[in-house]
Amino acid sequence: MTATTIPTSTPLPVPAPSGTATWTTTALTFAGRTIRKLLRSPQIFGIAVIQSVLFLLMFRYVLGGAIGVPGVKYVDFLVPGFVASGILFTGGGGSVAVAEDVATGLYDRMRSLPIPDSAVLAGRAIADATLMVIVGLVTLVVGFIIGFRMDTTIGKFVLALVLLACYALAFAVVFGYLGLVSGNAQAAQGLSILAVPFSFISSAFVPIHTMPGAVQAFAKAQPLTFMVNAWRGLLLGPKITRTFDHGLSYYVVGSLLWAAVIALIFIPLAMRSYRKR
Repeated sequence: MTATTIPTSTPLPVPAPSGTATWTTTALTFAGRTIRKLLRSPQIFGIAVIQSVLFLLMFRYVLGGAIGVPGVKYVDFLVPGFVASGILFTGGGGSVAVAEDVATGLYDRMRSLPIPDSAVLAGRAIADATLMVIVGLVTLVVGFIIGFRMDTTIGKFVLALVLLACYALAFAVVFGYLGLVSGNAQAAQGLSILAVPFSFISSAFVPIHTMPGAVQAFAKAQPLTFMVNAWRGLLLGPKITRTFDHGLSYYVVGSLLWAAVIALIFIPLAMRSYRKR
């Protein structure tokens, strides 16, 4: 009997992966990973919403009766300002999460991969900004329940949402930077609270003309006031814009410029801190 030899084919070598992931792919992938993590921890979103709603209710029903605003009801004055300034209240959670990722070595692993460093931070900022906007919209819905009423058009409302998203992205970069430089989650939480006074020294909760002179000067020039006045003017119309020192377009354009300035300052700082760790 003759044995038949069956020839075996030599397996083709598998080429090693080469190149890098694109910036967009990396950013969206990391943003998706962060959002999925938030969805798997619903208490994070729940705490952010509960905190925002509780503060809104306290201002509306505890402090609102003592604050008078010419020309509009206080609830109409309060809700747009609270939604806009709520970015600072919600954003602190992002800095804590970034500090936790640093502690677990996530960013060390990311830096070892052939992916753009800036896209990793952009993905985190996109996810955090998404959370800020969602919390802001939930707060706006609660505002309607407690008596807030808009006087606007669909176009102006959409523009208001675009402005909110731009500011959320800009401040997400700021809070991401604070998380990178803090060293641990507790320190990150402490550093993020430093941003909260900006919400009070602004037009968010009380008219600026009721503040002392030096405080007024700061409140009028700081970025959050531009955002609050733009949001308020877009949602309430002439009944509030006639009380402004400038026209509505001044605050809308100023909001966009401030968002760009904040991003241009903190993106390089965040990148430098990310690469140094």
